[in-house]
Amino acid sequence: MLPRLICSVLLLACSAPAWAGGFTLTSFGGRRCGMLSNLGRPDEPTALIHNPAGLADQAGTQLYFFLSPTFLSLDMDMQALDPQRFPEINPAGCGTQGQPACPWPIDDAGYYTRKIRPERYFGVLPYVGASTDLGFIDRRARDVVVALSVHAPNFYGAYFPAEAPSAYNFIGGMFLMTGATVGAGWRINRFVSIGASLSYHYMYISMSQKLSVVDLVRPQLAQLAQLAIGDIRLDYEGTDHGVGWGAGMLLTPLPWLNIGLGYSGASSPHFVGDVHLTSLSKYATDEEALRDLARDLGYKLPRQLTVQMTIPPALAAGVNVAIGPRVEIGVDIRFWLYNLYKRQVITPGYDPDDKGEEPITEEGLSRDKDYHLSYQLTVGAMVRPWRSMQQLELMAGVGYDQSPIPDETLSLDNPSLSQAKLTTGLRWQIDARWRVSATYMLVIYLPVDVRNSRTHPPTNVRGAGLSHSPAVAVTCRF
Repeated sequence: MLPRLICSVLLLACSAPAWAGGFTLTSFGGRRCGMLSNLGRPDEPTALIHNPAGLADQAGTQLYFFLSPTFLSLDMDMQALDPQRFPEINPAGCGTQGQPACPWPIDDAGYYTRKIRPERYFGVLPYVGASTDLGFIDRRARDVVVALSVHAPNFYGAYFPAEAPSAYNFIGGMFLMTGATVGAGWRINRFVSIGASLSYHYMYISMSQKLSVVDLVRPQLAQLAQLAIGDIRLDYEGTDHGVGWGAGMLLTPLPWLNIGLGYSGASSPHFVGDVHLTSLSKYATDEEALRDLARDLGYKLPRQLTVQMTIPPALAAGVNVAIGPRVEIGVDIRFWLYNLYKRQVITPGYDPDDKGEEPITEEGLSRDKDYHLSYQLTVGAMVRPWRSMQQLELMAGVGYDQSPIPDETLSLDNPSLSQAKLTTGLRWQIDARWRVSATYMLVIYLPVDVRNSRTHPPTNVRGAGLSHSPAVAVTCRF
């Protein structure tokens, strides 16, 4: 009976991990990935998501394909967790005379000597789209261009070692947002064009985390619970769907000057999905056995979680200057209003047919975020170096992204760091029908040193990283 009692008390004390905020990636298209600055002259079908007003200047019918994978390198040093609350990291007495070495030795500064790195990581940005002007309906409608795309502005995941100290913050997970977007651009006159888009998105999130029994139960039961139960793993999968929208304007006050303006609306996904609790205890070898133990004591455990995320409204502006027929310079700035994201609400869902008290509450699961404004500033150039080959364009760009996450609420499920970006690429109009581009983006994740974490357990880490993102795009014009 005593092991069953310990297990039940443990389960009633479980808390959820610090779930990630929502971050939408915008690196679609040859011009965007090659010179980083495209809002002032969005001359590809990906204008649909960057600045739909740019569609108006893309006559004819086009099919467009784009793909960019990401290869990540990330190293972190983690400050040692309290050995009393997380005893399974290093067994008692390890490293002393006559005892085995500690799996995770600690240096004199209080950090684990072993680096923490993702075991697996993936990120990919696919885009397939088409556009056509409406001149085939009526000549007066040729200044209106409509477009459709299927793309995934978020499709990434990471998996850390399940036995590492970081597992108490995050083991692994994936975030997917994919859907369809329709939109149109209209050139009102030679000075102004406008555009708008509407999107439907399907979204999926998965997360897993380890929970220390010592950290969850009352102190007087901690040692006994650790012997009888060991750690617990929490796994969650949730889905949601919804709509989004965007609008843009393109101003051409002078033939060599273009100014782009854009806005995208906010959305607040609420992911609903099953939550699973798994113990290594020989007294409760599967999830239903754990739930039975809880019922014996008059309690019930949640079957689902609803996890709120925030994809904030965004404002964007860009300028493109043509210096003669062979050189273009662009400057873009984008703002994501993450300062609106103060708290993440996580709501447990119980089966109404289960009997017993509901011990895990929304108040206990929800987390303060206190994000701040995020922005991106980019500068880029496009050059047509050979007069005899105006169809070949060389591109380069530099940029800076300011992360919205303060040090106090940084979490490993979304360790968004401020970034410096370097890009290069080329775009080649092969003939009247085909155009291809090949680009490369280097992202430098700027060093972070968190010492005042408010997450549970603390995410006091220092580290930096790099990512490499090659990309290819193909346009076919009819």
